[in-house]
Formats: sequence, structure tokens, C-alpha cells
Amino acid sequence: MSTVNVLLVALFSLITIINGQLNCSTYNPCGRYGYCRDNSDGEWTCKCKFWWNGTLCDEQTNSGKQVIALGCILGFLMAVFHGLQITLCIRNKRRKSKEDKKKEISQIPTLVDLALENAKKSTRLSSCLVACLTIIIAAVALVSKWSLIQPIHNEVATKYLTNQPIYYVPNSFCNTMSLQQFNIITFPVACFLILMLIITTKRTSLLPNLCYGYGGPPMPVDFLSHVDRTFAAFIFAVCADELLLIMLSVIDGTAKKGEGVIITYLLRVLEVFIMGVRYYALLAAVYLNTIFILACATIYAWLDYAITIINQGMCDSDFYPTYNDYLDNSTSIEEMFVYYGTGPNLIAIQLCIDIPRFLCLAYVNIKIPMLLIRKIYLQCKKNLPLEQKMLMKLTREQRIFFRISEPNSVEMLYVKNLFRSAKNRPKSQTLFARIIPTKIYEWRDDYRFSTRILCLYSSIFLLLYFVTIQACVQALPLLSALQQVLQDAVEKISTIFISESEDTDGENVSPNTSNFPLPSLIRPYLFAIFITLILIVIQLLVLLANIRRNSFQSFRGEDSEIPRRERSKYVSYAAGNFHFAGYFIGYLIWGYMIIAVFSLLFCISIDAFITYGSVRFLESILKFIIPSILFVLFKQYLNKILAQYIFLQHHGEVLSLNNRRFLMIFIYFNFFLDAFLGFISSILRLIKSVIGGIIYMCRLDYSPLGRKLETMDGGFSAYCGFIHTECAHRHPVMLAVVSHLYTQIKIKELKMNMMNSNDLSIDKTNEIKLKSQSRYVRKWKLAVFLTQNPTFVFFRKAFLNQLHIEDVRYINDIDNNDKSNIQRRLSVYTRRMSAARLSIVSDNSLKYLEAYRF
Repeated sequence: MSTVNVLLVALFSLITIINGQLNCSTYNPCGRYGYCRDNSDGEWTCKCKFWWNGTLCDEQTNSGKQVIALGCILGFLMAVFHGLQITLCIRNKRRKSKEDKKKEISQIPTLVDLALENAKKSTRLSSCLVACLTIIIAAVALVSKWSLIQPIHNEVATKYLTNQPIYYVPNSFCNTMSLQQFNIITFPVACFLILMLIITTKRTSLLPNLCYGYGGPPMPVDFLSHVDRTFAAFIFAVCADELLLIMLSVIDGTAKKGEGVIITYLLRVLEVFIMGVRYYALLAAVYLNTIFILACATIYAWLDYAITIINQGMCDSDFYPTYNDYLDNSTSIEEMFVYYGTGPNLIAIQLCIDIPRFLCLAYVNIKIPMLLIRKIYLQCKKNLPLEQKMLMKLTREQRIFFRISEPNSVEMLYVKNLFRSAKNRPKSQTLFARIIPTKIYEWRDDYRFSTRILCLYSSIFLLLYFVTIQACVQALPLLSALQQVLQDAVEKISTIFISESEDTDGENVSPNTSNFPLPSLIRPYLFAIFITLILIVIQLLVLLANIRRNSFQSFRGEDSEIPRRERSKYVSYAAGNFHFAGYFIGYLIWGYMIIAVFSLLFCISIDAFITYGSVRFLESILKFIIPSILFVLFKQYLNKILAQYIFLQHHGEVLSLNNRRFLMIFIYFNFFLDAFLGFISSILRLIKSVIGGIIYMCRLDYSPLGRKLETMDGGFSAYCGFIHTECAHRHPVMLAVVSHLYTQIKIKELKMNMMNSNDLSIDKTNEIKLKSQSRYVRKWKLAVFLTQNPTFVFFRKAFLNQLHIEDVRYINDIDNNDKSNIQRRLSVYTRRMSAARLSIVSDNSLKYLEAYRF
């Protein structure tokens, strides 16, 4: 240290001795690059930051100078690399010849035209009426709940202001309605309605002649079709709030006295079952779609709606404790009154939480009467077209299946686009397809998500809404009380990494002497919740796009992302399909909590740097990490520059080596250098895997175990089972072909009924004419088709009837990867083909069949 600095230190020590103060309370001599600490003798010492040294922390160490030099070199390499990339990109654009694009004469509709067209389609009288009535009924429900909560709020607030025990006594109606979490009003009505549905539903396979075929359990939702997707999605959204309460009680792990863990878990399962029974009746009634059942469902829906308003307003309040809650000390009403006040803020917050729930309930209670009115109208209407009369005689599944063969159906559009490239495929003309950029999401008219995905996402988004609002409302009043507790915990953890004999022992840690001073927790907590919500929503939207992409890949037999299905794993696929929705919700909840914790730590660290300027605990971690990261980045950019511009031809556009002699020399010396770099990279690999596993926790299509071990992940296995099941039952080509055959059969049946019926007057405009074709013409067309597609000859009925049953099984068993099975299929073809060649069972043919067997 220089002579001037020594004199300054001596002068400062003399001044402090004269004043009788030898501590850091009055003045910080260490400056901006050091921490002033008081030792046990009452004297000050400087603890330097990062790579600073000296008594007053005014000198840089050799490590600091080397890190700065390495950072400057890295910045230079990054500037050179990206500059060359930009220069190369500009050069390629100049060399590229401008292709003349022929503009079509057809006018492309503008966004305004599309908006007006969509508005005309969506503003039908029934849709507008449903929307208006839904808003009105939801508003009435919110006002009714406000009138029920207001007296309870006033009573609890008065007790808080007068220092009385804070609780309220529920109305006697609550004890009558709910007995041990068992709703004795709506649940029996739902069971009676389900019994009526069972009586009026016919069985299809089990004992069809018993009781004239009646007595079958109705289907609540057909998840593989598109019947009433919107109504089912609203029902599942309503269940999200109740499901959240059940899951929170499971996570809490609290049980009553005398109840074990198993009994508590079974009670939670019973609650889920009761919740499912309540809404099962509504879904099954809408699915059957008969006048009597819809009328009963309307009465039940309005009864359940009224009971829900009364129960949530008088019996089951979110914030106000009952007498049992007061005895269990399971309430934070005092902290909430301190933070939000005793005014109407709590009531407003509770009503805002209930807005989505009451909107969904109002839609359900309006949609069922609208379906009833429409059903009565169609029954009373006499002048119906012939096709409409035929459709009315079919079931809902048959009608949906009948419409698949229409030219503008989703399945037929997919079939039309099979032999079109992505450039030639017609773009969607919907409003969302024109607004959303194709780089973010390409809207396609030839795919529609199943009812299961729509129900799952509706419940998940409403669940995220409830979790986020509750996390903000319930936690904010408690953060101030946790401030000192968290500060003490962080200080104890920091002493593990930073051992200081001068640290205060057993005293309150102040920001001036703390290794990690915590700022006010409210701001980082809100930012952490916002970041968590954004990350979860982005992951959900990306997963939605991946579901469509993986479905398309499964449709065309591609196994680049989803493992190819195998016959030996059919049971696993079915079991995974069962667990898909439940695993999705469970992974989402845990992913939300884990991301929220790490986001909170990140936001606290950033806020501490902004508030206090420096945090010693984080600085010690960065001091260890920064040199390794700089060295790794330096080596990566150096390798990129050498690989692209020295050791590869045509600037990396071709994978052909250049400067082979220098490349061998570089690889020889790099062989030993990368051993140290690999050690650092292994640590980064662990850190990246942890971060990736946390961020992608809610993504079932991503497995943190890797491609070779991904089938050991239960979530990924459930996702694979869902995709394979969807592909097997919703393949557009299969549905289009079978729908076409089914439509032709129904048309023939209709024509025969029309010919045999004398009372039915046939209008010429409604008459369906079947083109009679000559037998020889059909034979000629069949011969031409088989000539152009000779492989179909071996799948005709006449050919398959000549085969043994084992040979037929081997031919159809396309999901078996056994080579002996493939060889058996080839031998069958060899024996039966009229122009067989000896090379058909060669190794090349075997490999070709393995690659293109699906």
C-alpha cells in the first residue's frame, strides 16, 4: 500500500480515538468496494468485495484483473462472431435471386371484413340471448351473495374493533344442509336424476333383451367426439374451485382426532366422488338431449344454483371464521383486517374471486333451458327438410358421425391437405388466424382439439385464477410478520458459506452488517407470483401446440418425438390415458409452487441488489461462478469461429472439413484442454437440468429423464398413452372413410323407406338420387384402381380368406417390432404374390419395411 494510504489510515484512526469511537457506526472508511465490520476489540476492519484488496479495499487483485481481461476478450470474440454472422447473412441475401411471385387474382379478405363476418356468425339471436342472460344471472348472484355476506362482515368487524372473540355463528340452515361435508339437498336430487337417466337409457351390448334393453348408465361426456364441448368445458371449470379446496386439504394433511391417514384420504376421495355425482347428472342429461330429461335437469340446475349462492354466502365464507375455526386457531382474520381494513375491501375481493365461478354457473343454468326450448321447437315444427327428419331419428353420436363426410368438416379438410405441401395448403381465413403470427402459432382448419383437452384447459385456467388470487390475498397480510423470521433464517444459512467471527451473535441483524439483507417482501412476492403465472401460461400454450403437432405426427406414423406404439404396451397406453388429466393437474400444482418459490428467491435477490447496492452472500457465489462462466463462453465462441470460418467449407453451410492438417493439430491439443472444461460443463449440466425440470414441471410432453429413460417418467407415459389413444380413435382418414360408408348406408336405407312408404310425400327438391352404375363399369374402375395401387390386392377379402388365421394376424400386427413377425409377413406376401421375386425377403427389403411399416 502506498505511503499516502498509510497516512490516511493513521489519521482516521487518530480521529476516531480522539472522539472515542472505533466502530463503523459513524463513518465507513472502506468505500464502495468493501464492508466495514467491527471486531471483538471494538475496532473496524474492511472486508473487500469481489476481487478487491487492501486495507481500504482500494486495490484490485490479480484475479480481478484477469477476470476483466477475460471478459474483454470474450466481448471481442462475441462482437467478431455476430458481426461475421450479420455480414454473411447480408451477403447471402444479395446473392439470392429475387423470385417472381405470381399474385392470385382472388381478393384476400381484410381483417375488417373477417371481423365483420365473424361478428355476423357469432351474433346469432340464441348466442346473444345466452350471453346477455348469463351476465344478468351472474350479476344477480353476485348481488345476492353481497347481501348475505354484508351482515357477517359487519358482525366480525364489530367484534374485531371491540376486542371480542372474532367469529360468526352460521345460520341453522347450514347445519341442516351440510352434514359432515355431505350435501343432503342437492346430492339426493342428483342421485334421483341419475336413476331416471339410467331407467331411460338403453343398453347396447350387455343383456340387450333384459327389461327391453333399458337400464344402462348414461355417458356424461364423449371425450373422443365434439359433442357439447363448450357446455362440458363450463361444467369442468365450475369444478376447479371445489377441486382446489379438496387438494389444499390433502396438502395440509390435517385430520380430525381419531382419524388416520388412510381414512382422511378416503374421505377426500369421497368428496371428489360426491362432487362428480352432482355434475354427472347435468352432463348426462345434456348428452341424452330429450325433452323430459332436459326439463328435469333444468329444475335441478336452478336448485343447485340457488343452494350454491346460499351456501357460499351464509355457510362457507372464504375469509370469516366460524366458531370451530376460532377454536382451532386456523384463521388469519386479524392480519387481514390490519392490512385491508374493516371496510368493504374484503367483500369486494371475495366477489371478484367469485365472478368466473358465477359466470360459468349462470351459463350452465341458461344453456340447459335453451336446449330444452330448441328441442321442443324442433318437435313441434312440421315442415322440416327430409335430411333434417332423417337426422332427428339418429342419435347424437350418429349425427356427428354423419356430418364428418361433409366437405367442410375438419376430417375432410385434413384428407384434402394430405397431398399438399405446407406452402400450397390453404391458409385459414378466420380472424384469429390472421391476427396471430404464424411464427407464434399457425391456426389450422383441419384440426380440432378433443372435448377432453377443452375441459381440461378450462378447469386449469380457472384453477390458476383461483390459486393466484388466493396466493396474493391470503399471503400479503402475513409477509410483514415473516420478515424478521426469514432474515434470521437466511443469516444462519449464509454463515455456512461465509464464516465470520466478527458477526453478531444472537442479535438482530441489521442491513449494514447482514450477509444477505432482505428488502420488503411485498414487492418481490408480487413480482414472483406474476412471473410464475406468465411462465405457467406460456408452458400451457406451448403444450397445447405440441399436442396438435404430436397428433399430426401420430396420424402420419412419425415417431421423432413420441415413441412408436408397440403391441406389448397397449395396456400401458390405456392406463396412461386414464391418468392423463389427473397427472396434468397434479404436475401443474406442484410446478406452480416450485416455480413460485424459485421466482421469489430470484426477485428477492434482485430487489436486495437494487435496495442495498450489494449483498455479500450473493457476491461470494458470483465470485465463484463468474470466472467459470466466462471461460466456458470464451471457449464456446472460439470453437464456433474456428468451426464455421476455418475448419468447415462454405462458412458452415456444408458439413465438409477444411484445413484438415490444422484441424488434427487443434483436436490433439483440445483433447487435454476439454477435460477441465468438461468438469465445469458437468456442473452447468446439473444446474440446467434442475432449472429445466422446474420450469417444465407442468409439461407432460417433456421428460427430464431424457430420450432413453423418458418412458420411466409417469407423466410422459400418460401423455404418450393419451396421444396413441387419440390417434387410434380420432384418426381423420379413418373417420372420413367410415363416415362416407356409413352415410351411403343410411341414404340407401332412407330411399328404401321412402319407396315402401305410401304416406310420405316426396318433394322433388328433397329427393335423394342414387347414381346407378353398371356392374361392368364398377369392375372396370376397380381394375384400374388395383392396377395403380397393387398393394391393395393383398388386403382384399378374397385374398385374406385364403390365408391361415395366423398369417392374417401377422399381416395386421403392424405395431409388433419383432423381426420374426416382419419376416413372417414378408413370407406371406412371397407365397401369395403372382409375380414374386426372390429378393423380397432380402435385408434391404426388411430394413425398408421396418422404416415404412406404418
